[in-house]
Amino acid sequence: MRKLTFLLLVVLPFAALFAQEGKFDRDIMAGVYADGGINIPVRLTTKYITEETSPWHVGDSWFTGIKVSGMVSDHYRLEFAACYSGHRTSFELSPPIYKEKKVYSETFEMLSIPVTLKRYLQNGYFISAGTIIDYAPVSKPEWLDLQTGIGLTLGAGREFSTKGITIDISPGVELHSVVPFTEDTYHQRLFVAGLKIGLSYNLTHTVISQEQGNQK
Repeated sequence: MRKLTFLLLVVLPFAALFAQEGKFDRDIMAGVYADGGINIPVRLTTKYITEETSPWHVGDSWFTGIKVSGMVSDHYRLEFAACYSGHRTSFELSPPIYKEKKVYSETFEMLSIPVTLKRYLQNGYFISAGTIIDYAPVSKPEWLDLQTGIGLTLGAGREFSTKGITIDISPGVELHSVVPFTEDTYHQRLFVAGLKIGLSYNLTHTVISQEQGNQK
């Protein structure tokens, strides 16, 4: 029930905004992006887990993907993406459970579908928030819960546009598997902070330019 409630709270604002404005067919952009940053597992519960490793060390993450977006109002852009990501987490095994202190690392990959709503401010600046649906199809981490589920994203940045080409730079954070699709063992969520750089082409740039020319 909690998962359904969370999903509704996430989806309904996007649906309501899109239904109210109905302008996704204007100013459509498609492109690619890459993201790199650091990660650390966090826990959203105070439940004691005897098998949990501690402490965790900062790891690294990378993302690459494609995206398509459209304006749904004068100030809001709705973006859909698909990406592939890799994550390396580092953790410490130490006495008294283990004979000596050692730092281990493990890697895993995920396929993700981020859905992001951008709110434009002035001079190309924007803030963004959204959801991300993650699926780990192959590699399952041994000491970290499988991060398959629904997560949250938050960011801010700026766009630079010229002749239908847009470059966007956006630092942001992600919290994965807030609502997990699989059973938890350690009740961990992967927190990622990074910098995303995107390159997009405005598919309606030619049409808009022609309309502006006809109005002169």
